[in-house]
Amino acid sequence: MDAVFHVEHQVFNYRVAGVFIQEGHVLIHRSKNETHWSLPGGRVKVGEDARSSLKREMLEELAIDVEVRDHISTVENFFTYNGKDFHEVGLYFLIKARDPFSLYKGEEFSVEEAERLVFKWVSIEELGSYKLYPEFIKNKVMKGPLESEYAFVGDL
Repeated sequence: MDAVFHVEHQVFNYRVAGVFIQEGHVLIHRSKNETHWSLPGGRVKVGEDARSSLKREMLEELAIDVEVRDHISTVENFFTYNGKDFHEVGLYFLIKARDPFSLYKGEEFSVEEAERLVFKWVSIEELGSYKLYPEFIKNKVMKGPLESEYAFVGDL
């Protein structure tokens, strides 16, 4: 069971995501019916540690085995989405593929394992022109340093 809880008009969500940087590009993804992007990952299951969850999500979504490296951020994020107030705790880690993974030459791509998602490698220099949430993480990837920290983001 995913660690997400719905209470009336509010949602608590525990998410993990990977900062996958390769050849000066970072991997981002979005749902096919959305315009905003995020870093690949997903919900942590109850009883599952964050690193195992991220490895599982990358296998499920991209069919790749990753090495989960350094923790770079824990973000407590409050936002409104689809008429519901969200309280999301997100853990972000640097990840690296254990085997070579194609950059797809900057084109959007989908994979059979995650048909509802669109992925794209974006150069770190161009990342600022993308609507990527949470913005705190986008700015951290663009400007560095990629060191462990806690952040609070609230728009409620």
